[in-house]
Amino acid sequence: MDDLIEQRVTFSRLFDIYEPALTEKQKEAFRLHVMEDWSLSEVAERLEVTRQGAHDLVQRARGRLLELEGLLGFSAREAAWESRMEKLREWRRRHLSRIPAEAAAELEALLATEEGEV
Repeated sequence: MDDLIEQRVTFSRLFDIYEPALTEKQKEAFRLHVMEDWSLSEVAERLEVTRQGAHDLVQRARGRLLELEGLLGFSAREAAWESRMEKLREWRRRHLSRIPAEAAAELEALLATEEGEV
């Protein structure tokens, strides 16, 4: 069960990043089947293709998303950046009381900029 959830989260993240590289039908089939949990029969009916056609569209989209991530690695880089940001936020929590106020303010401003809070 956890593997299925992890897989959905991973593909959702990849879709958010690489969606423009998919065809319109691939986007729709993938979104409906993977992200909205529609059956392949429902997707086929909506897209006016056969069930096998819907399956092929979803599989091609998955393959393309994995291919692009393998080539470009944007999702992996984003995950690594988020991990580094969390480590910085944790460091700030642990050490904020021990650094000068001016340095603390500068650190807060830098972190806010990186987190998109400015």
